[in-house]
Amino acid sequence: MRNWLDGVLVYMMYLVSLGNTINPARDSCLNYESTYHLDRACECVIYQSYGGSSGRFTSPNFPQVYPRKTTCILYTFIGDVGEIVELTFLQFDLKLPSHNRCGDFVRVFQNLDRPEVNEYSKHDVELCGNISMIDKNFYSKSRSLVLEFHADGLPGGNYSGFQGLFHFRDKPSFRETDGVIRPRRVDVVNSRDEYTISGTRVPGTQCTYYFTSNNYNKTGRFFSPKYPQPYPASATCQYHFEALPGERVQLFFQNIQLHHQDTSYGWGSCRDSPDAVVVYDGRDNKSNVIGQYCDIHNQVELVSSGRYLFIEFYSDDRHAKKGFSATYKFISYLHPPDKNYHQDPQNGSRGTPWGSKITTLSPEFHCNENYNSAKRKNGTISSPFYPRSYPSDVTCRYTFQGVGRERVQIRFTHMDLYYPGGDATNPGDCEGTDSISVHVIISGKPANLGTYCGKKLPPMLMSNEPKLIVEFRSVQSSTYVTGFQADYSFVTNFGINEGKQDNRGVCMFNFFSTKQSQGTFSSPNYPGLYPRNTECHYLFYGRGKERVHITFPKFQVDGISPKCEEGTESDYVSFSNFAETEDRKMHRLCGVITEEKRRHIESDGPFFRVIFKSNDVYDAEGFQAFFKFRGAKPRSTRPTTSNGTGTNYPFVLLLFTAIFTHILMTST
Repeated sequence: MRNWLDGVLVYMMYLVSLGNTINPARDSCLNYESTYHLDRACECVIYQSYGGSSGRFTSPNFPQVYPRKTTCILYTFIGDVGEIVELTFLQFDLKLPSHNRCGDFVRVFQNLDRPEVNEYSKHDVELCGNISMIDKNFYSKSRSLVLEFHADGLPGGNYSGFQGLFHFRDKPSFRETDGVIRPRRVDVVNSRDEYTISGTRVPGTQCTYYFTSNNYNKTGRFFSPKYPQPYPASATCQYHFEALPGERVQLFFQNIQLHHQDTSYGWGSCRDSPDAVVVYDGRDNKSNVIGQYCDIHNQVELVSSGRYLFIEFYSDDRHAKKGFSATYKFISYLHPPDKNYHQDPQNGSRGTPWGSKITTLSPEFHCNENYNSAKRKNGTISSPFYPRSYPSDVTCRYTFQGVGRERVQIRFTHMDLYYPGGDATNPGDCEGTDSISVHVIISGKPANLGTYCGKKLPPMLMSNEPKLIVEFRSVQSSTYVTGFQADYSFVTNFGINEGKQDNRGVCMFNFFSTKQSQGTFSSPNYPGLYPRNTECHYLFYGRGKERVHITFPKFQVDGISPKCEEGTESDYVSFSNFAETEDRKMHRLCGVITEEKRRHIESDGPFFRVIFKSNDVYDAEGFQAFFKFRGAKPRSTRPTTSNGTGTNYPFVLLLFTAIFTHILMTST
């Protein structure tokens, strides 16, 4: 009964809040010297502080659809002397951006000297889309803040608008760091701000930092400028890391939220994105790219292959988002054996993240091993006592850790596990039987690439990051099975052996007609399953009037055609005649292309770019493609004589006869 009454009370409070929905009146606009609101036909709402007061603000008619012809509404918040304004968006539902521009938007003016905007005022943030695409908290720099709400008036779409809370806060309770207003933290040791960058900023720069290892400094934090508030427009930041000899740099991005280039398909290449974080495995941007991030990412880990690591962050002049938060650590070794996975001398085993036990039975075989690319780039793993039968009730774990842009490639060469459930050469369900599971790390969490059993060889597999885990688990024992064996390699070319690898991208390959007029190229790890969360670029450079022709003898890319959109969780192959932007007239390919549907792709000129992109959900065999540089189509030629001079004698004779006849007629 009590729960029912509580629910009624909450619902009544919600109805009261809806009753306070604001439909502004134009005559309440403030104007000092500006005619901004008149020029734009703005309506206005004023929120005045009465000593730490607070309240709610909404778009017109919220939660119903706001009018499509909302030309301009100014929400002006004015605090008392010694106060600042805090805004928190609770709900946000505006028209989605199109072609990198907002049709309907809310502009936030945080840095105002007085409570008005004019034609010279520059907004700090422009918001559109839904609540997941924006930052929710904003603070004014002084006592006033203004929101400008605008709808483009075009038909289409029913959007409910926005709802938020405002508070007038005591300014001494906040501090300004690097131009950003943040709440003071009384629980921070030694009053260190939780968003203070640990490195040394270069004087005269906005965000160029150096991080150097020494005997006392091995860890720290760094952020995008103004984090957790939106980063500034047209930002260019550099972060330089230098470890001691024998050390490497380990990065961990807790969260990345960047504006991503909107395309007609809903997403595209990070190389085309105006806002991005690029990680280089060396001193500067001439080093190998080992990570390039745009849009939203969580729990990203990277390790340099040497002492140095360099990061670039850049943004365009609009649609700023939250940015990124990251930590770094200077390490002298790579992932030493984890005590949680070692044999306990007293109890014999310990738990794993998947709830299985790790057992070390005998020094005769390698079980629960950590393979580090710094020690060895390739090798072999196998089941206990291979090629003899393995014992029952044992779980072995093989952990692979690379550096830089290395990926772990696993190729099974022998598979013979006990399978009592039917045909071992074509097993069905592997549940409850002897099996091998392969895991990668996605957003900081283990993801299962597949579980395999029986005698059927698993496909060749590849990690999406420099880490991969193979787990072998036996349930029963049989003297008739021999176990498994697999080859592993740490590769930097993603298993792509064609073209010349280009260090400007994580996975980028160049093909020049001066080197090879025709050939093949394939998806990463082909003919095995391509890795998840991977983007590869294939750049073709022809000469003069040459064009690039591409056909796909083999094509199996997980997705739903014909649009291959993000909303359908599709991987895809796209094409562009441009080096840095997506070509909207070129269609994406995904799914399975059969012989009946097979067709060739042709460039408009001598340059062509092919992009392969996979998400973090599914995988497939990928593609194998054939390319050829062809010359321009030949023009029709004139008949030639036997001596090859190209003179058309019948035409010349006819012309001479006509001229001679004309002269005779005029002379008579």
